[in-house]
Amino acid sequence: MAKIVVFSSENGLCPFKMADQLIVYEKIEKKWVINREIKMNNQQPRSIRAQRKYVEELLPLIYDCKILVGKAISGIPYVVFDKAGFHVFQANQLSDELFEAIIWEIHSIESDHAVKEEILKKAAPVPTENKDVYFLDLVKLQKRFPEVTSKQALKPFIAQTPFLELHLYCKHIPPWIERDGRYIVESEPAKSDQYIVIKPNHKS
Repeated sequence: MAKIVVFSSENGLCPFKMADQLIVYEKIEKKWVINREIKMNNQQPRSIRAQRKYVEELLPLIYDCKILVGKAISGIPYVVFDKAGFHVFQANQLSDELFEAIIWEIHSIESDHAVKEEILKKAAPVPTENKDVYFLDLVKLQKRFPEVTSKQALKPFIAQTPFLELHLYCKHIPPWIERDGRYIVESEPAKSDQYIVIKPNHKS
């Protein structure tokens, strides 16, 4: 069951820099209740190195949580929590409704991420009838999935698949391919879009 960590002081919900305890909530049946309280030093360090160490030492204490709620969090603490994979939310007051909304949003984010991962798996160039020659209609792909970039669609393929030619139908030549000396790009204008052929540059 998901747990939520709240930054708290004697006045209740607060910014991280003012917190003197972390309160861990969990949902039991249909109600959110306190799982445990973790005391903190509210005189937090000032140097970047000390701040990082301070936050990193909190991580093992909330190992079973990935959601943080407070009135504010920024700087080094935010960076450390974010790098550790926490979802960070800001709020002005606590309620069961808030917790439910947070859980719903995280499920939505994770669902969107899973869908995007599936899209990217299908976004790769496909083999043609000619050996080691591949094709991708990037125009059609991005029309259907605007969030997919040329790097996302092509970089994994280029890094992992040996090829003689990669035929690409696109709006424009991806600049990152043009700048990469490992490849030669041949282009043929086709209406408002371009048909390009990417080949390994054996002289590079």
